[in-house]
Amino acid sequence: MYQAVYLFVIFLVFRVITGAFLFGTWRQTKKNNLLLLVTFFFMNALTLLFLIFGNLMLYDINTIITMVIGLIFIDRTFYQDRKSPFKLLLVLTIVLGALSVISFIMFDQSLIFEQNIAFLLHNIFVGADFAIFGLWSFIAASGSLKSFSFSDTVEPWVKGRYRLVKFYSICIILVGSLTLFTPVEGTVNWALLVILVVNILRIAGETLAWIMPNFLKKYFNRGFTSTDIIEELSEEEILEAMK
Repeated sequence: MYQAVYLFVIFLVFRVITGAFLFGTWRQTKKNNLLLLVTFFFMNALTLLFLIFGNLMLYDINTIITMVIGLIFIDRTFYQDRKSPFKLLLVLTIVLGALSVISFIMFDQSLIFEQNIAFLLHNIFVGADFAIFGLWSFIAASGSLKSFSFSDTVEPWVKGRYRLVKFYSICIILVGSLTLFTPVEGTVNWALLVILVVNILRIAGETLAWIMPNFLKKYFNRGFTSTDIIEELSEEEILEAMK
């Protein structure tokens, strides 16, 4: 498990780097939805810190708070002035989060047989929260990408960012689905190993999507002929999304 701890540290570092980069962008744009994304990444880094030190209760609580912030970001970024299932998903996330905390308390204070049941319930509730969050992120990104996928006024790298959002959203869904099969703390099985691999892909996707290095922008824009479109307007597409 020491290798897993090293991975968690690496994940945390990338979370902080992404959050710091986005904070710099927010200082230039002053967009509130971008500040939500900054908070999301820093809160996720804190969640990983709790996991590294083995405080699973705080890990659960902070995970739910982070997801709530993520839901608010999706709603304000992809559904401006449009109806969305935000309120329903928010209630589901909070209820499932509360149930996961209760089931963890049951696990922590129960006999061995009851612990297995409590741990399974905990995994179901936590996994459902991840799956809900990932699914809505995927649907929101897909809808926005579809709205301008054939437009010549949006640079390809912006469309590439949306595709990366779809990619890491699928990773989040997979993590949620596989959480059901993870073993009791202290043991390792195939599900836990797959989740680690998927999380590596997720972190990579999120980092590339929101930092978007110049070499990747050039790769996405290969063969693209600019028609007096400036980069700032392309950024507006990803931040303003569908209006």
